[in-house]
Amino acid sequence: MSEAPAPVEVLFLWHHHQPDYRSPREGRSLLPWVRLHATKDYLDMARHLERHPGVRATFNFVPSLLDQLEEAAGGAPDALFELIARPVASLEAAERAEIVSRCSQAPRHALERWPRYAELVRRLSRPGAAPAEADLATLEVFFLLAWIDPMFLDEPEARRAATVASPGAAERDGLLALSQRLTAQVLPAYRALAERGQIELSASPYFHPILPLIIDITCARRARPDLALPAEPFAAPEDAERQVARALARHARAFGGAPAGMWPPEGGVSPEAVELAARAGLKWLASDEGVLWRSLPPGERRRAPVYRPWRLSTPAGDVAMFFRDHELSDRIGFVYQNWAPGEAVADLLARLRRVGSQRRGGEAPPLVSIILDGENCWEGYADDGAPFLEALYDALEHAPDIRTRTPSEVLAAGRAQDQLPGLHSGSWIDADFHVWIGKPEKNRAWELIARARRALLDAATRPAEAAEAWEALDAACGSDWMWWFGDDHATGDKAVFDRLFREHLAAVYERAALKIPAWLAVPVARPAARRDGVEPPLGFVHPTLDGQRTQFYEWYAAGHIGLGAGGGAMHRDAGSARDLYYGFDPAALYLRLDFADRTPPGDHVALTVELLTPRARVARIEGLVPGSRPVIGGEGAPLPGARCEVGPIVEIALPFASLGLTSGEAVELVLHLGPAGERGVTLPPDDLVRFTVPGPVFEVGVWSA
Repeated sequence: MSEAPAPVEVLFLWHHHQPDYRSPREGRSLLPWVRLHATKDYLDMARHLERHPGVRATFNFVPSLLDQLEEAAGGAPDALFELIARPVASLEAAERAEIVSRCSQAPRHALERWPRYAELVRRLSRPGAAPAEADLATLEVFFLLAWIDPMFLDEPEARRAATVASPGAAERDGLLALSQRLTAQVLPAYRALAERGQIELSASPYFHPILPLIIDITCARRARPDLALPAEPFAAPEDAERQVARALARHARAFGGAPAGMWPPEGGVSPEAVELAARAGLKWLASDEGVLWRSLPPGERRRAPVYRPWRLSTPAGDVAMFFRDHELSDRIGFVYQNWAPGEAVADLLARLRRVGSQRRGGEAPPLVSIILDGENCWEGYADDGAPFLEALYDALEHAPDIRTRTPSEVLAAGRAQDQLPGLHSGSWIDADFHVWIGKPEKNRAWELIARARRALLDAATRPAEAAEAWEALDAACGSDWMWWFGDDHATGDKAVFDRLFREHLAAVYERAALKIPAWLAVPVARPAARRDGVEPPLGFVHPTLDGQRTQFYEWYAAGHIGLGAGGGAMHRDAGSARDLYYGFDPAALYLRLDFADRTPPGDHVALTVELLTPRARVARIEGLVPGSRPVIGGEGAPLPGARCEVGPIVEIALPFASLGLTSGEAVELVLHLGPAGERGVTLPPDDLVRFTVPGPVFEVGVWSA
């Protein structure tokens, strides 16, 4: 007889997470992914497990996702769903284009299931395609069907929509109602599984921040000492503590009790973050095996240590740590979607048994932690992953040598935990934090967060307003904004993520009754065209202020920002600003504005220079007509030493002393051009003018042969 396989235990943790898509300004979700994943992934993940009572698993819910799921179930506004619900005939051209763009985004299995949908997507996505109203209505119906898991296609509304010859408004409305009904079943389904003891429910900090970076961004240099950090310091352990405490309370409201453990966002941990978790009463956390390797002495970096629970002692108490098998987690997330379900499951179980076979006599069975997103990977699987999940759960249920566990079940069994000698600070990606900090766009976002927090601390705000303002700040700290900033990841919705991030920060100021700073009107994610169109100063400039192009080298060494030949979306009354030049000598800042038709816009237009950092200052010129124009400071009096000359171009001199600037200070400013009394358009439209106040040796540092 062949020897029985050695026992092995496996801990599945499925992480449910979406960023907070709710716009503070519009009061609706700007992107539909919470609703779409609710009907395609969240509910069926619970139902699949429900069919296999012998399999245990853990599901991690981010509290801000709980909020959005409950609101969606109650019919909260959503930009795309509102658009789909309107009569097709009422849609403007831009709205029809949005429908085509959004409703062409479908999981692979849906396009394979409905060739008519796939053909419609191909045809309507061609450049210059002009969709008929009937085509748009059909596209909407198939899109809604595509984002309902195949498990629910027998629902009356889905069955009718999939079989009617010419689906239209009636089928669309039926699917919208079905979507809301299924979304309302999501959280009750998980509560029921938890109440019968089949699953454990865990949480993450409220808005899914990278907890170690909230505590102190300098911890990012522990793994990457050469990482560039934001210019503005940020360390807010009390904010991290608030996000954890609020998460525990929100989880308890949703599921009837506080969680025992957490999946830290992106598996990001540090000694300080674990101590904070211990202080909050959490019993376990999980991270990636890469963090474990860098926490152990080199001689102990073998596979076996991954397959056991560890204990980390902190001043606030001990916390159990589980470290995921990176390869097995990624095989489910990225590899098995291309395999036949039976072959994929056989491969996974064979790998689990291989781990079990390496157990030494007398040791507890190896514990393999498989941790990954519970929503995003299934779009590449046949039938949204149903054949794979059913085969996997069935095989696990009937495997006598493989036992599924939850973290709290492992701890309750009294299994011995090895003492972790220390803990590396890192995430599941490369055991560091470079995806969320260190590049210019990411660092820029952190700087805006730091400024908003500082403004909030300085504000005298009533308790109710303060709570709402701090909540907006917490929302701005979500990991997803930093994930999409920079060039690490690509999405067609980068501008939407950028907008949401800045709206959350704007809400901080608004709710604290503070003026929203102009820098929040400027996107963090700079378009490639803008990046190519910016030239920094090469040296000092000494322009002749006369409103004329006096001679070629007058502005030769100045910085230059191209604004576009027609001024983009700028209203013609504000003038078509084409080019902005900026430069300086040791005593003053010089600005030059050129217009497309070489004509100043007139006496009804004002130009404002708004200094944002290192301190707020304003210089304003009322009426851009030829001649010398007074420059007015923020108090309404002339700005000492400032000059403005208007001719075919506008030239301005602003003494650094009058602006309160000293050598070495980093400056950010924008210009506003518009009718008197209004802010008008912002220049540059998608960036800031940035420079450092020079010292007398500035030109030595930038000179090159």
